[in-house]
Amino acid sequence: MRQDRMTDPTFPETGTTARRKGLPGFGLQGGLLAVFTLACLTFFGWACWKGLWFLSFCDEGEHLLGGRMLNEDGRLYVSYVDTHGPVIFMLSQFYGALFGWHFPQGARLFLPLLALMAAASLCATSTLPGRRQRLLASLVFVGGLASYWLMDAFYMVSFYAVAGFLTVGLLALFVVPAWLGRTPPVLPSALAGLCLILILACAYAYGPGALLIVASALWLLAGQKNYRAIRAFAGGVLLGVFLLGLWFVRYADLGSFVVFHILFNQIAYAPFIHFGPGTFLLSLLPSFQGEAFYPTLAHILLIGALPLLLYRRPERNRIAILIGFVGIILLNARAAVGFKDGQTLIVAFALAGLGLMAFFEQRGEPKTVSKALPCAILTVLAFWGSSHLATNTPFGWTYRDTTHRPPYTLYQPVNDAISQKVRALVPPGQPILMLPYMPEFYWMADRRPPYGYYEYLPWDWVYAQHSIPGYPHDLCQSLLKNPPPLIVYTPETDPASLTVRPFFACVRKRLASLYMPVEGFPSLHVLRLR
Repeated sequence: MRQDRMTDPTFPETGTTARRKGLPGFGLQGGLLAVFTLACLTFFGWACWKGLWFLSFCDEGEHLLGGRMLNEDGRLYVSYVDTHGPVIFMLSQFYGALFGWHFPQGARLFLPLLALMAAASLCATSTLPGRRQRLLASLVFVGGLASYWLMDAFYMVSFYAVAGFLTVGLLALFVVPAWLGRTPPVLPSALAGLCLILILACAYAYGPGALLIVASALWLLAGQKNYRAIRAFAGGVLLGVFLLGLWFVRYADLGSFVVFHILFNQIAYAPFIHFGPGTFLLSLLPSFQGEAFYPTLAHILLIGALPLLLYRRPERNRIAILIGFVGIILLNARAAVGFKDGQTLIVAFALAGLGLMAFFEQRGEPKTVSKALPCAILTVLAFWGSSHLATNTPFGWTYRDTTHRPPYTLYQPVNDAISQKVRALVPPGQPILMLPYMPEFYWMADRRPPYGYYEYLPWDWVYAQHSIPGYPHDLCQSLLKNPPPLIVYTPETDPASLTVRPFFACVRKRLASLYMPVEGFPSLHVLRLR
């Protein structure tokens, strides 16, 4: 009888039970998958390390400066007035609370952490039934990120990349499962709801796109009467609103947020970027020149992922997927290029991985992973190869020049002549004002900006002429009432420069009447004795 059981054809062969249960095998496929996983993670780790020490753009300096001001009892949109959403300042504030500000660029480590969390959401998605399929989808995503981590500035403390990673979580945990006829589990649905609120708090401009993405999934789930997932998602949304509200009570002001993040951008800033339907539609035209390379690449990947996700789906699901893809394109409603459209490329990498694996799964062929694995490897190699065709944003360097740059230490007090002079003239604890816009100088001089101002740009002047009642923001008037001890003013001779346009005339008038230049330092202006 024992011999009969051992030769019975209904019993699995040795080792097959583990494979059928989804446990790792030890064949050639498993070995190749392990090597591919190690290669992608190593590549990603190398890119993140290079990014930690890479150059910055001005936006990053203002985000870190805002976090530090919040750590020093400041309030966002009140004592530190900025036009960006609160999430990026919450991250930098959190970094400062944990580690202090001895090494500000260490806050960049939050970006790899968020990227890995997005990759984990792909590994946990209910979109794909098999563990190895989910792993391959996440490896395609990680490989794409590693290829463009330096080139598209995913390493910077910037809300563009943060919004991209949050959107990947929203898609993987809730939206794409609904698109493909799966039931999103309760906990992932709740986490997706939280992701939605954080996306909206990154920048209000993401609102139309993000809401359309979510609407596509809710429409499908409501049609299936899957109210359990909808309630869980709504619970995550409410939790996000509650937590964000608690943070606002202590560290920001809701009215000022609406004025300086939403209305200010619409009234004063939008004309300078030619915001409108025409600009948006023109941004959809393909171009591989300069920074336009990145949205073009994102659109190509989305176009490639779309038929993979549509393959053999019911008509209602296809309509929902198309609606969701319109929402993804609308994430860049302001028609930005380069790293300012980073969220779209990040999402495109994720959908490329999910679409590829969903296509092989939908075909229902045996040995799905053995066919998907080579395609995933080739896809990552294609990502890496295409990155050599791009120029770095925002610096315009080739891939080779970008990856061979020496490490830079940023946001530290420096001992050049002008920084030393500023520290000699202004004691610690007293503010300085850097004009028109160089937030990193506050770190170089080791001094803080004055209450409510750290820069002065054309849209600040426009808002001052049409300010919202109860929310003034006029540097020229503020200088009359509470002038800082020292202003650093760096005019330029380029006729297109912001500092020589008519809007700056008022500031130059205030400098002439209230301040006097420092001998040997024409850019420094110290307050006259009254």
